[in-house]
Amino acid sequence: MSEQPGVPSIHEVFIYLIVRGGADAIDFYTRVFGAREVFRLQEPGGPVGHAELEFGPVTVMLADEHPEMNLLSPLAFGGTGARVHLHVDDVDVLARRAVDAGAVILFGPADQPHGERQCRLRDPWGHEWLLGHPVGEPLSREEMLRAYQESAGG
Repeated sequence: MSEQPGVPSIHEVFIYLIVRGGADAIDFYTRVFGAREVFRLQEPGGPVGHAELEFGPVTVMLADEHPEMNLLSPLAFGGTGARVHLHVDDVDVLARRAVDAGAVILFGPADQPHGERQCRLRDPWGHEWLLGHPVGEPLSREEMLRAYQESAGG
């Protein structure tokens, strides 16, 4: 049931990545992040029309670029408007695995004042990933806000 009257309920949300080189991206995500491929639509030697990967309990979908349909990867415009945040067991280990497989570290693993160790990386297809795991005791939202404001000088 939706929390707003007259607004249909949302039952699922999927991340859908557009990549340049779908088969290689699937290989990267399964090797580095341990994703499990559950479905792929691809003609032999052709682009991936649609694929589904399980990242733990979450399904991430992806497809190759199709410029004729205005489906472009971040590589087509030199940036990304979104980031995928993965909560993991060990940020440092996963960051090393990602770099060894061709990712670029944008912000190296570091403990953050809001109670999470994080790093940010860009995969070879231009998508940004934020990796994080908790450090110390869990903080309330109020404590996170205070830590954020203090670290930002406000």
